[in-house]
Amino acid sequence: MAIDYQKVKRILQLQKAGKWLVKDSDDDFFPDPINFADVVGELDDYLQQRQHRLLQIDAFTSQMDYVPKASGMVREAIWLHPVHRLLYLATLHYFLPKLDHHLPSEVYSYRLDSDDPDGYPFGKRIDRWKQFHNDFRRACLDDQTGAVLVTDIASFYDHIRIEDLASRIRSLLGAGMTQDDRVMVCFLEALVRQWSSDGYGIPQNLDASSFFGSLFLSGVDHEIIQKRYRYFRWVDDIRICAKNKKQAIRALHDLQAALAHHRMFLASDKTKIYLKGSPEFENLVDVEDDAYISSIEDVIARGDKDEVEMTIPEVFRRLGNHASPSGDDRKFRAYANRTLQISDYQEFKDSVLAQLVPFVVARMESHPNRSDYWTKLLQAVPSGDWLEMATRLLKSDPSVFNWQRFYLWKLLVARPIIPKELHEFAYSAVTTAVSELEAAQAIVCYGKHANNQQREILYVQHFSVQRSYPIQRAILIAIQELETELRGKLYKRALVICPEHTQLVAYLEKLESPKYGVTVRSTRQLPDQPRAVEVAVKRGIGKSRGHVIQYRLSRSDYDYE
Repeated sequence: MAIDYQKVKRILQLQKAGKWLVKDSDDDFFPDPINFADVVGELDDYLQQRQHRLLQIDAFTSQMDYVPKASGMVREAIWLHPVHRLLYLATLHYFLPKLDHHLPSEVYSYRLDSDDPDGYPFGKRIDRWKQFHNDFRRACLDDQTGAVLVTDIASFYDHIRIEDLASRIRSLLGAGMTQDDRVMVCFLEALVRQWSSDGYGIPQNLDASSFFGSLFLSGVDHEIIQKRYRYFRWVDDIRICAKNKKQAIRALHDLQAALAHHRMFLASDKTKIYLKGSPEFENLVDVEDDAYISSIEDVIARGDKDEVEMTIPEVFRRLGNHASPSGDDRKFRAYANRTLQISDYQEFKDSVLAQLVPFVVARMESHPNRSDYWTKLLQAVPSGDWLEMATRLLKSDPSVFNWQRFYLWKLLVARPIIPKELHEFAYSAVTTAVSELEAAQAIVCYGKHANNQQREILYVQHFSVQRSYPIQRAILIAIQELETELRGKLYKRALVICPEHTQLVAYLEKLESPKYGVTVRSTRQLPDQPRAVEVAVKRGIGKSRGHVIQYRLSRSDYDYE
């Protein structure tokens, strides 16, 4: 059916989508240097300027790049223009309250959390992630469970057929589907097709995709649940508790058959059946580290100097254990983050960070698929002993991953001063980088460490209408510290040829201090008297040293994603 664009324009709540953009972009594969603060801060003007072409969806650019997996393989990562982001979020805003209830309670990921229809919908996402694991462990410990199936769908987002996603939404809307619903399904299909060359795949790591992708599997959910399996799903991470191995194998075959209807397949290397009592099963329900991590959070919250001091050696011992080849990367990140939280106390900052940095530097080389996380940790130590590693992975022995190089340039933005050879290398990336997104981040790094003459040359030689949107944007951010009059002239010249950046220029000119996307952690003093810590309900369950225990689930979030 032809899309009624006037109706779409009336339906879409772009102002409300704008309120969700910052949250949605927090964990982008390739984050914007200023997290689209200009778009959100100048949203009325941004939408007004584009009101007559907002729905010309083929007029806005996107950039394809790749992100490494733990195996060394790569996955597609699409950088979307802010207009596309707003349209996608507005489409989510429309469909979420209409479709969320069609997902069964066995699906934990990206569920509607807010009673406020305009509030950010996934505010309890991390709590749901923890509950997914906790409920599965509880089922594992049940006397009726003798085996478990743990599996993952191979290249899930890449294999979603866009036409089938639209059909699935129509099916769920059912007989009550309105004309507005029909128009919006067609618009969603047309929008997502802009980012696909063959009619398959939706962009990963975006809130809208996480919800629509999960919705795509709702038929599989109901088919498996109807067979009375104890079923747990987080997007494409699926777990089933069975009475014995034979039932677990039967569940595996039923799941394969249900997925095959959608041309989806399980990742064979991630598909395992564990028998109760086996070392692998015991590892699934082991929460010794989880419980200890929660206790560390209480120690940090109380702020008792002696107690914190006594905790530090054990935290680093466990960090070292998980830094080994047999360690758990998820737990390594959790312990690394707790040491960072301890270092927020001025009294422990220098000693703790000095111990932490070598662990993270080694991790940047051994686990490039987590470069975003290592960068967040190392940015807390801008003058730390990591410059040699960054230089090697960028210049001497370059990383094969564009994404890792992107994050190394982002890390160098935090450095007070960088060597001349590295600064010149950042400039060369403007024309030699394989990745436009890496080049854009290198430009921001170059501008931050440049003098005014170098910034002016950067603009004069490289800003043009032919350059990609991310490169243009990066150059304007890179020259923000130019002398006010000269900067104003260059910004004015830029807007003559690329008025697309009007709100970015307005935002940068209002800044009281430069902004390059560097997160600065605030330090604090230990309290004169230990703080009282609120006693929390011990909702967590698992085994520690062979015994079933209950404990408080961790308050922290990012480490467990």
